Amino acid sequence: MLNRFEGKVIAIAGGSGGIGSGVSHRLAEEGAVVIVGDINLNAAEQTAAEIAAKGGRAMPLKIDIGDEASVTSFIKIAVSTHGGIDGFYVNAVDSSHSRDDSDPVAIDMAAYDHMMHVNSRGYFLCTRHAVPQLIARGGGCMLYTSSGAAFVGLPNRPVYAMIKSGIHALSRHVASRFGKQGVRSNVIAPGLILHPVMAAALGPQFLEEGLKGVKAPRLGQPKDIAAMAALLLSDDGAFVTGQVISVDGGATMRP
Repeated sequence: MLNRFEGKVIAIAGGSGGIGSGVSHRLAEEGAVVIVGDINLNAAEQTAAEIAAKGGRAMPLKIDIGDEASVTSFIKIAVSTHGGIDGFYVNAVDSSHSRDDSDPVAIDMAAYDHMMHVNSRGYFLCTRHAVPQLIARGGGCMLYTSSGAAFVGLPNRPVYAMIKSGIHALSRHVASRFGKQGVRSNVIAPGLILHPVMAAALGPQFLEEGLKGVKAPRLGQPKDIAAMAALLLSDDGAFVTGQVISVDGGATMRP
């Protein structure tokens, strides 16, 4: 395993669970001090404990990205404990209203407001408070998770797609506005990413249908996102900024 993050501190909002846990483990394996942030503190503590058991360094913290006080507290503790942050990965998402995300005619606007508050405003808040710390460090990287849903016209989930498209615009702005101050910004757009619990819950028929939608011989795994995140957050990605990179097995092919 490479050692690209020795001496680096990387904060992750949404650092436990499928993709988040995979990224947290990968960065720690490459030498990073990982700030494992999650709204579920128990899950963050479990991920941090797993990392520590393998000899890595991780600190679990609670973060609710929709709450500005929570975001500022998360970053303040990370900075005061470790002297700064070199990267911030916003991977958190609130999917509690996914079933309500039908179409603009039928959707309950309370569900719309909730999704926008957490999944759009929350990403903005993380950016608002992380970027000054990256600049203070002499530069660093913002990284965001979006989705292939931003590129295709689905018959449902319009709010989800709007939010993900908005993340792309936010990232490009950060790259443009703060690039000369050493801040890079990129987005990973995953396709269908499976972890064992999810695979068992979905069942073989769903997985078979999902496989038809990709050009690769298998569906995605958290390790696929983790590998890309490690590249983009490391110095190996030093000349990559303002980009949206699909990690989806060829499900979306675009210029």
